[in-house]
Parts: sequence; C-alpha cells; structure tokens
Amino acid sequence: MMIKRPAAIAARVVLFLLGASSAFSQPPDPRDSVILESKTVAPGAHPGAVTDTASYLYVKVFITNKDSLIYMVLPVEVTSTSGGAYAIVACPCPRNFFGVVNPLTNTFRYFTAVGFPNYDNNSPDFFSVAAGADGVDPSTIEPPNATRKAVWELKFDTVRAATGTFDLDSSANWYVYFTNTVPQDVRVNFLKSVITVVQAPKGDLNLDFSLTAADIVLLINCTFCDTCSPPLTGVAACDLNCDGTRSAADIVLEIYAVFLFRPFPC
Repeated sequence: MMIKRPAAIAARVVLFLLGASSAFSQPPDPRDSVILESKTVAPGAHPGAVTDTASYLYVKVFITNKDSLIYMVLPVEVTSTSGGAYAIVACPCPRNFFGVVNPLTNTFRYFTAVGFPNYDNNSPDFFSVAAGADGVDPSTIEPPNATRKAVWELKFDTVRAATGTFDLDSSANWYVYFTNTVPQDVRVNFLKSVITVVQAPKGDLNLDFSLTAADIVLLINCTFCDTCSPPLTGVAACDLNCDGTRSAADIVLEIYAVFLFRPFPC
C-alpha cells in the first residue's frame, strides 16, 4: 500500500490554501460521493462565548467511497436562495479547521486545513476544508464505504433572523475530491445541502419544532440552574410571559402549552 508521506501532504496543504484545484479527465464514479445534510432550523446564535467545540447549527457531511482514502477536500459555497436566510461559519477567528469542523471518525487525522478566500459573512461566501491520513498510521485511513457514512460536521455560529432557504453547494472553480492510496485524486459526486430557516414555535427551546416535556425540562434549568447550559434558543426565549424575568410563572405557561395546548399571552 502506497501512502503519501508528510512532505507530499505538506505540499498539498500549501496548494490547498493557495486555492489550487485538481483537474480530472473522467467523470465521477457513482460509488464515490459527498452528501451534505439538509435540514430545517430556527434563527439564532450560539449562546455565550464561542469555542471550538460548540456552535448553533451543525450540518453532517456523509460520504460513500469505493477505495480506501488518505485525503479529502470539500469546498463549499454558501448562498442565500430565498428570503435572505443565511448562516455564518463558526469561529474562533481567525477561523481554523476544528472551529469549522467536528470530525466524527478517527480517520483523516494527520493534518487538517481550512481556507477562507474573501469570506465576509455575507452571501455568497466560500470556504474549503481538507484533511488527510497519517502516512505511518493505517488506522487514520478511511476504509471503503458502500453505504452512507457521516465523517464530519460543518459548524455555524449564527443563523440570521430572516426566514427562507440557503444552500451549501460546491463551487464552479473547485472540485470536491478524494485521494486514494495509489495515490490518485478522484473527483466525486456531490449532493448539496438546503437549509430551511423558519421561526420555531414560542416555548420550543430545543428547536425540534414541537412543544414537549423536553422543553419544560429545559425551561426549568433555564430558570433555576445558573450552571446549566442555556437552551438552543437562548436565555431570552425562557421569558414566556414577556415580563423581563425568568420565573415559575413561565414554567406554568409552558406546562399549560405542552399539555393543555393553551396559547402564550404574548
């Protein structure tokens, strides 16, 4: 098995950060694909200080691959497609790979890279992420996957208040590609993500777009537990009676809404 060595990997990182892309003479094999998760979310921002491990919106990256892989490149263009909906890729700033990506496997762990040419937090924006295996550690090589497998999560700190849709798509100037153990660069099929942004119902603190007992638990924590993490909707969403405070009165309103379907007073 032939694996790229650190010097070759380092050269590839430099090319990646400079904006180089590979040329491919053949169309992608149907067995090689990158699929970005589509989902419905509510507007909001990550509560509290931004860290490498926490964000507001997570979008899974799935792959299928016929060969073992030592390298993966994913360029993404973020574009608002209706209503002004948009999301901001996660910080800390300057952004780094682990600020933008949660690895979901032990593969592609030897090196990581992220590029942000002209990213200005406004549609359309472009960013790229890449990662590769350790040339002396076979356990970091991604094995063949005949069925869809989640390998990364893309992280976004903020989903803007405008409702509508935005896409996470590939770019006309960059290819999504794998590198197998030959080594050979392989262009892959790509399925974009469509993120639909809607306003969540009042009292829906876990953003599952329904009112359940789970929301009551989150509200109790939000009201009485200072050391608990705030709900995904933020602390302000815990004030259900609009009196500017968090109290047992808000919990009563949430219980009424969940079990008796009573509307909120504001």
